[in-house]
Amino acid sequence: MPLCIVVDDHVDTREGFAEYLRHSGFDVRTAGDASELRALLAEVTPAAVLMDVQMPLVDGWTLTREIKENERTRQTRVLVISASVGEGFRRAADMAGADALLAKPCDPQRIVVELTRLLDCPVPAL
Repeated sequence: MPLCIVVDDHVDTREGFAEYLRHSGFDVRTAGDASELRALLAEVTPAAVLMDVQMPLVDGWTLTREIKENERTRQTRVLVISASVGEGFRRAADMAGADALLAKPCDPQRIVVELTRLLDCPVPAL
């Protein structure tokens, strides 16, 4: 399965999603903030990033724009997850270049389904 980076400043959320994705067959790396994500992106080109929006210092919208503006990572699919997904958030997701948006809290299986849709790969049987 493809490489996915889970970005969330809350360690329990980040590790919970990462573990579920690993169990689903994804190769997973994690980042707790912008500097960790940027360091990972200097080493690897993931197929997808599961991006929290509300993080300290640098928000997920800024990081999504950076991914989409970089020649090496612009094909990386970005699935944004947020507790606030009103109409303004949908517009912000589009403007940042996000490929999909899910509301928190979300069922990890829904994340797997959405990632496999974005990456056009088979949904794993769990």
